[in-house]
Amino acid sequence: MPEFVTVFEITRNGNGVFVDEVFRLLIGVVALLGSLRSLIRNRRREKSRRDYIGPIFILIWSVFWLYLHLLPNVFGHVNRLVNAYRDKQYEIVEGPVEVLHQQPKTGHSKGDVIRVNGKEFVVDYFYATPAYHNTIAHKGILNVGTYARIYYSDGEILRVDVRK
Repeated sequence: MPEFVTVFEITRNGNGVFVDEVFRLLIGVVALLGSLRSLIRNRRREKSRRDYIGPIFILIWSVFWLYLHLLPNVFGHVNRLVNAYRDKQYEIVEGPVEVLHQQPKTGHSKGDVIRVNGKEFVVDYFYATPAYHNTIAHKGILNVGTYARIYYSDGEILRVDVRK
């Protein structure tokens, strides 16, 4: 039985996604609350219509910001992957890694396409996910010939073990 070493394991803040989304959420909420506060203050002080333009713009921008980032979907995606790993709702594939396509360091292409024992994965460094996303160009471990055991759910890599 070959010995393996775990080189990647998914966590709630894997790759900084969770903290980044919380930060984006705070930006949207602060802008929304600030614009509402300004609108209420302007109404109480009976300001002119021109004084409402800035707060209304910020209000519309903050709603768009929150919608654009679809924060519930991101948090749901993170939770789904972490829960799948925790509850052992994943599949495992093991074998030597074949690289079918390599993503350039600057992106502008689909991610690394790798195959392990007949199962293909796309590893994209520029996709915000707590799952494994380190491409070969960004010091990823899944290179040609590496013997790996991959735990995955819905095509996203939750854990990577490599043979010692």
